[in-house]
Amino acid sequence: MLKSNKTKKFRLLFLTLLFLASLSEGFSQVGVGVKLGGNLSGADALSFRSSKRLGFQVGMAVSYHFRPNMAIQAEPTFNLTRIRANSETIHETKGIDKGNKALHFFDLPVLFRLDVTPGFALLGGVEFNSLLNEDRYRLNNSAPAFKSGIQLGYTVGLELGKFYVRYRGFERSTEVHRSWTTAIQQYQVGIKWDIL
Repeated sequence: MLKSNKTKKFRLLFLTLLFLASLSEGFSQVGVGVKLGGNLSGADALSFRSSKRLGFQVGMAVSYHFRPNMAIQAEPTFNLTRIRANSETIHETKGIDKGNKALHFFDLPVLFRLDVTPGFALLGGVEFNSLLNEDRYRLNNSAPAFKSGIQLGYTVGLELGKFYVRYRGFERSTEVHRSWTTAIQQYQVGIKWDIL
């Protein structure tokens, strides 16, 4: 039920963004694209310290150019982030078992975009993210391992033609032994196709 409500909210947000873009007086200043890419994610916490793990992301990019070379760009994205839990807490009551954890996120970066040249742009800003499968991973006492809710992070990157590169940094609160917070760093590469 909870997952269904989240899915409905994300669909509504997506449709609202498209609707607002279509009503914009300066529709020619609005850009819409789709993006697809891979990522390498690592975590830095006592229970989740690990090398980079492979994942992917797929989403949209909706931009509004308020000046010829400046825009605000929102990127609603589904993101599969893999991190690895080590053996630090496997014997604790509020510990988690060792192994890879596939975390499904909905990310919404809201970025300032500077078009340096027609084929080269720099981007940076805040991101809102929500863990979609927080109920999948459990502690040794069967309680959820990850806290739900929207978290803040940041994203910086560049676009070179259709190719994009991003760096994301954010934290995810957990219930693992003493409620350790996990800092996650992610490198993304991919391709973005413009629709409008």
